[in-house]
Amino acid sequence: MRDPCFRRLWFADGFRYSAAEVAAFALPITAVLLLEAGPMEIGLIAVCARIGYLAVGLPAGAWIDRWTKRTVMIIAEIVYALAFASVPVAYWLDWLTVPHLFVVAVATSVAGVFFDVSHISVLPLIITKRRVADGNARLQTSKSTIQAVAPSTAGVLTQVVAAPLLYAMASFFHLVSLLLVRSIRVDEDAGDRRHGRRRRLRQEIVEGLRIVVRQPLLRLLISQAALNNLGAGVILTVLPLFLLRDIGMEPWMYGLLSTMGAVAGITASLVAPGLRRRFGEIRMTMVFSALAPVAVVAAPMAGLIPAVAVPLVATAQMLIGFVVVGRAIAAAGLRVRVTSTLFMARVTAANGVVTQGTLPLGALIGGAMAAVWSTSTALWIGVVIMAIPVVLLVRSPLRKHRSLPPEWEKE
Repeated sequence: MRDPCFRRLWFADGFRYSAAEVAAFALPITAVLLLEAGPMEIGLIAVCARIGYLAVGLPAGAWIDRWTKRTVMIIAEIVYALAFASVPVAYWLDWLTVPHLFVVAVATSVAGVFFDVSHISVLPLIITKRRVADGNARLQTSKSTIQAVAPSTAGVLTQVVAAPLLYAMASFFHLVSLLLVRSIRVDEDAGDRRHGRRRRLRQEIVEGLRIVVRQPLLRLLISQAALNNLGAGVILTVLPLFLLRDIGMEPWMYGLLSTMGAVAGITASLVAPGLRRRFGEIRMTMVFSALAPVAVVAAPMAGLIPAVAVPLVATAQMLIGFVVVGRAIAAAGLRVRVTSTLFMARVTAANGVVTQGTLPLGALIGGAMAAVWSTSTALWIGVVIMAIPVVLLVRSPLRKHRSLPPEWEKE
């Protein structure tokens, strides 16, 4: 936090997280209550919001390795600000429609890919690679704190202003973030300037994928995260129906449970750096990954024991928040340290395409299972899918390591 560039990035991320939470809260209210969107339209908006990595993830990684990351982040913030600002303008002119929300979702999803890949790639240039895990912990603390506070604040604001007008606040937050990112000075050279020539885009994409496949730790992390996200996609899609319709939980209680998960994430972000130093980054990643299916199993158990449904779901939310944040902090530092700075964006993008691409697939599977069988059955299947990576951990030779082998580290 004493590093001025990191401090500016930390503040910029705080405004970005706030914008994301405000927009996420305003979206369902705008689509369902104001525009009377149906279930299919809501589903399409969700797909558009996650289409970024599937659409441009792999080429984005190669492009960003050619460009200066700071410039990419600035352009992405401009796209965010313009896309969000278009919603209140269209609402004021009485032009706001559901297809307009489709366009906004796609634009912000694509901008998010470019910003996130550049962000991950530029962080080791601001602080050393060995401090990336601690830096991610600080960023995650602010993110979890905002996730705990922003939804309730946005809910109060909707009592005063129309939901589409909240997008104006999100747009303003991105403009502030843009100014903070612009003030960061980073010493970076695009990959092409290092080599003195530009190679084919396909060759650069293949290089990034080859690194992910051949490096044992990266291969384990990406396969594990893909399966976890596949199961999480099932659970996240079905859980609201399970709680609000089947269990009969009140909406305010549902919101409170989300806040409890965010508070647990704050706790994890504070204690994770100490745990990482005490037990080793490899061991910490393994343990937190193995705990993921244990954390979610309490949710479907609520259907078996309705009398204690709320305490069980609350337990699941807190455990999930703690485990997900803790694992993310440990794994992020590892991925950076075993990847050369020259290939950072391409490896990050390849990881995002695989891991983020399984979330919408899991959502489709969860919806189909809930329609054919029941929400409870779909939740149990999601838990089983999330338990598969435990087998990968047990069979992995990395389980013998406490910390990252020095020979794997890259400059």
